[in-house]
Amino acid sequence: MAFLRAIFYYLSVVAAMCIAGIPFMFFKGLVCKRWHESTQICIPFFKILFKITGIKLIVEGKENIPDHKQFVIVANHQSFLDINVLWPSIAVTAFIAKADLWKFPVFSWILNRIGCIPVHKNPRNNMGMGKLVKDRISHDYTISVFPEGHRSNDGHLLPFQNGIFRMAKENSFPLLPVTLVDTGKRLSKVKWALTPGVIKIVIHPLQTPESFADKSAMQLRDEIHDMIESALPYKQQEIASAADNGTKEA
Repeated sequence: MAFLRAIFYYLSVVAAMCIAGIPFMFFKGLVCKRWHESTQICIPFFKILFKITGIKLIVEGKENIPDHKQFVIVANHQSFLDINVLWPSIAVTAFIAKADLWKFPVFSWILNRIGCIPVHKNPRNNMGMGKLVKDRISHDYTISVFPEGHRSNDGHLLPFQNGIFRMAKENSFPLLPVTLVDTGKRLSKVKWALTPGVIKIVIHPLQTPESFADKSAMQLRDEIHDMIESALPYKQQEIASAADNGTKEA
């Protein structure tokens, strides 16, 4: 049953993108000249799809979402669902994604138009990306990035890569740390299975350029890594166990 749910989920996403997503995107972009809103249709679509497949979103820290759209979401990465849950829980967003997706001319044009930014394996090809991110958010795009670089197999947070934190320092744009809890349990990376249940999205306080002006990019990276990790179940269990041991010793 879990296998069939996963098949249904993926097919629904592809079908919706072809039937409604692309026409809506062209309407918003070409007709209304509001490309940054061209993926708005993802919000009602995923709300409906989550309800059908038994996925419930619980969002903590909504008060930390800025009124403006000019920020970069920094989140952990466990599942294909990570991308999907950000639209209905936080904001219409574009993504920093692997450059391989830009190999197809028509698809690459669409990705560029909706605000997505390619990241290349060769660091030299990523020169100027920080300015591009800054330009995107200055035109009301919200950008999302998963600094682990790839999905975690077991839900444990992997080390963060340096790029987005260095870019934030050099180009002075804010970062919104977000913890995605149990997306990997709902839709696994390692097998085709979708299991109904709860996904929790924890939105941490916005990190403004002023707040990290005196920190190095590495310090910023490590602080946001620890902030995101603090809301993951295994880390909370570690903290609770340490607290219990301290109480017993006292």
